[in-house]
Amino acid sequence: MACPLYETVQLATGYHRYVKPLLWLACLAVLATAQFRGRAQDHTSTRDGVYTESQARRGEASYRKSCASCHGQQLQGSGAATPPLAGSDFTANWDGQTLNDLFDRIQTTMPADHPGKLSRAENADILAYMLQFNKLPAGKKELPSDPDALQQIQFEAVK
Repeated sequence: MACPLYETVQLATGYHRYVKPLLWLACLAVLATAQFRGRAQDHTSTRDGVYTESQARRGEASYRKSCASCHGQQLQGSGAATPPLAGSDFTANWDGQTLNDLFDRIQTTMPADHPGKLSRAENADILAYMLQFNKLPAGKKELPSDPDALQQIQFEAVK
């Protein structure tokens, strides 16, 4: 594989014997950076539409039944014991973490009077509603309840 940068410098300077190793390293660094950037952008994020509208509607019904009495109708919370599930503080708290982190918190600690009572499917629906309420876009596939799949989705707040 020829490096265009190397060929240009070789023609211009005539010092190819000294410059060749450095230019090859520079070319490799550029290629490695391009590869890394491509991989970094390949993750799925909450801004990619990771739930459906119908799932969020189911989640809203489940939220009203199982969560609203503590967290409020508008997901506003009422203090440290029942934090808000919407707004800038909520999104800043979860920004950069995986949806599995958030899902696991919900699954293992909620509802407060009976942790783990809700099924994984119900919690996925509630999480879909929370994403919708926080103005993250819906998509064509339902949010999964599988931990491995949720681990691949990064929470990214709306900017």
